[in-house]
Amino acid sequence: MSRTLSDQLARLAPPDTGVPPNFTQLLRSCNRVLDDYGRTPRRASDPWTQLQVFQGRIERDDWVDVPLSLVMEAAEHAFSPEFRDRDDLASVRRFFLKEIPASDRPGFLGAMTRVYIETFDAAAAHTRALAQALVDVANRLGAQWRKLLEAFPDLFDPARIVERIAARMTEFDDIWSGLKELGLRQPHAPGLMAHAHVAFLEQIAPRLAERKEIERVLDWLSPPGQPAMATGAAEAVIALLRPWKKQGISEELKQLLIDRLLDLYGHPKVNRNSIWNQIPQKLEGLFLHWIAGADIRMLFRVLTEVERGHMWADREKFWWSLHKNNRIDEVWVAFNREGYRAAMSRLPRDTRHDAGQIRFALQEGERDKSLLIMRIGRKIVVEGTYNFKVHVFDETARDAPKLYQRRYDVADIRSRRPMHAIPHLGNWQYKVSGVL
Repeated sequence: MSRTLSDQLARLAPPDTGVPPNFTQLLRSCNRVLDDYGRTPRRASDPWTQLQVFQGRIERDDWVDVPLSLVMEAAEHAFSPEFRDRDDLASVRRFFLKEIPASDRPGFLGAMTRVYIETFDAAAAHTRALAQALVDVANRLGAQWRKLLEAFPDLFDPARIVERIAARMTEFDDIWSGLKELGLRQPHAPGLMAHAHVAFLEQIAPRLAERKEIERVLDWLSPPGQPAMATGAAEAVIALLRPWKKQGISEELKQLLIDRLLDLYGHPKVNRNSIWNQIPQKLEGLFLHWIAGADIRMLFRVLTEVERGHMWADREKFWWSLHKNNRIDEVWVAFNREGYRAAMSRLPRDTRHDAGQIRFALQEGERDKSLLIMRIGRKIVVEGTYNFKVHVFDETARDAPKLYQRRYDVADIRSRRPMHAIPHLGNWQYKVSGVL
């Protein structure tokens, strides 16, 4: 008996659909490709020579064996701050501005959009010229850039786009991820993003005494898996410190800022990061004052941990009172070997060999001696544990010890000629106060 086609189809086993693809992994791979594509290319070691060669090709109309990557590198240089105002390179800039409306290649137009973004300066003629050329070809851009235009229709309006992006930044808890979702693949890039970063800081300035806002800015400066922001970092540090010039700060918030800023940009006096050169002296002094207090506390906490048989309460109370009265300008700690190991154990493992992250030194002479080295006005003061006298030096004297060295030796300090050497006998605090 023959079976109908319907019967035969009903008896068929269901098709094996297989394992569904891992879309999470696919999405991550796509994002990595987009990030690499959007990253600023490495520039030539001699951009001026490259621009001259490119200018010669324009004059000869010679484009044989010239890859798009070389063309785009020339565009990066031509519109960079170093070269964009040079009259002798005007023909190179004109070439690109004429090529934009004539081109239908999404790769070229997208790359010129990146040049516009990363060389952006709303007050500069080159930005306005690039914007005018690109706005007319927006419909020819690839999917990545169309997504960005959907989020920011004013992308090619130099007078408005900075504030538009800054306003969106204020909406995100995770600013880095939020901007990438909108199509800004390199949120820490120079140019447009650097301007938007500053505008964002200005918009949230009234709230930068709140812990939530402070943490949001700190997270924006160093997103997970990314290097700390460089361009715009100084403006962020200034914004984070400025609220505390005229008002008190809780110990909790102070410690948060100390720990995170030291982690991001290092100690202002140790392996100095260039961003500290852009911080006003009074704000840097405020931060150093915070560090001084934290380091005084750290010294005596570690001493209490490793030298339980001795009491340091009177010394800690005295130096802490001077710090609270804004008498101590700078502090550096040198632990004996046991204290050094204990202090080092408090650091995250991945920073223990990073000189920029270590906030203390090793005292490698007598094994029971740790040192507190301070600048108080024009004097260098060295306090030591056990029977070490308080040594007071004139800051300008040849024998005055220097702060922020990696190693110290008690014997070397003792061999120098201080203005005063005061033992911890009787009312030693009164004597020390009298010479400071």
